[in-house]
Amino acid sequence: MANRSENQGVINKSIPTPLYYQLLEIIKKQIDSGDLKPGDAIPTEKDLMDQYEISRATIRQAILQLVNDGYLRREKSKGTFVTTPPSKFRFIEGLRGFSAEMNRHDIPYVSKILEKAVIPADEKVAKRLAIPHGELIFYTHRLRLVNDRPFLLDRHYVPYKLVPGIETKIADNISLYSTLENDYKLLLHHGWREFEPISSSSKEEIELLGIYSTTHLLYVESLLYDKDDMPIDYFEAKIHGKFTVDVMNTSE
Repeated sequence: MANRSENQGVINKSIPTPLYYQLLEIIKKQIDSGDLKPGDAIPTEKDLMDQYEISRATIRQAILQLVNDGYLRREKSKGTFVTTPPSKFRFIEGLRGFSAEMNRHDIPYVSKILEKAVIPADEKVAKRLAIPHGELIFYTHRLRLVNDRPFLLDRHYVPYKLVPGIETKIADNISLYSTLENDYKLLLHHGWREFEPISSSSKEEIELLGIYSTTHLLYVESLLYDKDDMPIDYFEAKIHGKFTVDVMNTSE
């Protein structure tokens, strides 16, 4: 039998969908629809127990997942509140960079350089870039914020012989890909990207992204080439939020 509350969704105990997940979806729907707005407090655990006739453990599991996913935040002795919904990032048009994509959709963003250096390539990076182990590369580690919220961390590796002096050109809010194209005439032509969900983060990542140790992230690995199949940019990124992949019917 379903337990109903006016305009508050339904918990159906007769279906196999876990109760915590049903509650999670109800709260997410209220947030997505605007019924619950950023800064609003959600009902207390006791209120939710009474409303949906489910256990405190079930409610806590749903709330924890929503906190980990960035929909809610907890404030000690105050309650649980709605946050700004997690940002969505579109991996479209293949080689479009983060800055270009944000500018295209008129989305406020900030790119902060955490580290940049000219360093010898380790074995993994050298193999990806098809260069000798120890050859110099330009390395940059950045934090990207969307709508003032930490969204992703990325690390880029570019053969330094292709970009001499680039360490003096790359700074906060300066597009790496625009610099490659405009200053070094390196045109990205094709490449690959792999995606993998991960559940563990370093202490630094937790602090920079403002997440919990249990928060799931999306790990992205990518290698981009020029038209002659020369590797130009190898990067790794960890994303906190949602992303969208556009698909098209290529048979037409």
